[in-house]
Amino acid sequence: MKLIITSSIRKAEFEPIQDVFDLKVIKIAAKKALQGLGVKIKSSSKISGTLLRKVYLTSSSGAGRVVFLLKISNKTSVLVMVRAKNDKQIGANMTIKNKKFKNVLDKNLDVILKNLEEGSYEGFEL
Repeated sequence: MKLIITSSIRKAEFEPIQDVFDLKVIKIAAKKALQGLGVKIKSSSKISGTLLRKVYLTSSSGAGRVVFLLKISNKTSVLVMVRAKNDKQIGANMTIKNKKFKNVLDKNLDVILKNLEEGSYEGFEL
């Protein structure tokens, strides 16, 4: 099992919140998502052979949500988005019906695909 964090997602999503949810917490959540835990969510753009899964996070600093793009065939999880539960833009409402969430999700998925093509990512064993 593997976790991938692209360079753009690292800067935009992970670095601003890593004081609350460190890499260890993200890795645990990625493993859970690959094992089928969490909530499957819809996306406006379909990427064949993948699915999106939302996992609830808890740490000593607070609660949050994380979204992974999963490629089940090779047990790979790609970080898409991580937010604190009390995030003012998206918060607890991480569904495609939330316009702000949908916009960020679509933007992040586009950036992830571009970064993966360029080889601009880091992989971690789970």
